[in-house]
Amino acid sequence: MSTQTENSEMNNAVNLCSLSELCIPNQIDIEFDRLLEFIKERDITQIIAAVKQNLRHFCATNNQLYNNSMNFINEHKLWGTYYPEKEDYELAENRAHALVEHLDDFEWFYKILKDSRSKRILVNILYYWLMSDPKKIEQIQDRTFNQYFDLDIIKCSESEVFVDIGGYIGDTLVNYAKTYGNSCYKRMYSYEIVPANIEYIKENIKLFHLDNVIIKEKGASNRNGTMYLSSNMVSSIIQLSENGTFAVPIVKIDDDIEEKVTFIKMDIEGGEEEALLGCLAKIKENHPKLALSVYHNHKDIWKLARIIYEADPSYHFYMRYYGSAVLPTEYIIYAV
Repeated sequence: MSTQTENSEMNNAVNLCSLSELCIPNQIDIEFDRLLEFIKERDITQIIAAVKQNLRHFCATNNQLYNNSMNFINEHKLWGTYYPEKEDYELAENRAHALVEHLDDFEWFYKILKDSRSKRILVNILYYWLMSDPKKIEQIQDRTFNQYFDLDIIKCSESEVFVDIGGYIGDTLVNYAKTYGNSCYKRMYSYEIVPANIEYIKENIKLFHLDNVIIKEKGASNRNGTMYLSSNMVSSIIQLSENGTFAVPIVKIDDDIEEKVTFIKMDIEGGEEEALLGCLAKIKENHPKLALSVYHNHKDIWKLARIIYEADPSYHFYMRYYGSAVLPTEYIIYAV
């Protein structure tokens, strides 16, 4: 046998081996496939029943933790309420409908996630929606980096133009400076709608010596106009609505910022989809890094990723979890 033939056969063997290794599912893939199979074999009434049964099991096995979790969920009302004593099962129904009706969307998102850590986070959150098992959340809790600033994913430079949508009290601006340095940006914008919060932003800018910060007392949306607040007290969970006591201007980021944008962060209590639609020109033209909260409902995990992907399919997607070890909140997607 010639040396050339031997080398050719060896290369073929290596290629086949590599292909075989790529095709071998890992533990996360196996768990995800089991979840898909379980849901696909059942109709919506069966999945609702399964979610209810698992919530009852959660209550029976850890009553205090269950009560704390349900109190939090019922207080925020982002995912539906749950008062079984009143025959209010909205939370269970919302989780079940999300799993059944958007399983293909979750499968699509799982496949485009760029690392195993992201896949593990997604799988565990979906299992939690079905099983209400806090161990699924405990497994993905991480405190390695500040929220929105995973150093393995997000790199920043002195030319950075950072847009903080949902500025709250300026904590994200401060964490940016702590992570990358006070001089590692060209300019920062902070969009915040609550007057009391804005006063704290101003104080934190002074306290931490942040230069070139522009505060925008506006909400980010998919249109320019006016919406309303019901309260102007300090809060991280206030949402805009069509009616209320305090008028707030809303803008499209595409129209409100003239310069090139390199990094956008969003955490606006379920308003991320509308705000993202108002950034599409920036996304297509500037390709900014994106760090988006997707925990305020059951759709943003896949829907925000689809909006970005359809605008620019060159983006890579990651998930990270920054919430408690009890129930899933504070999980975000990075798109870079």
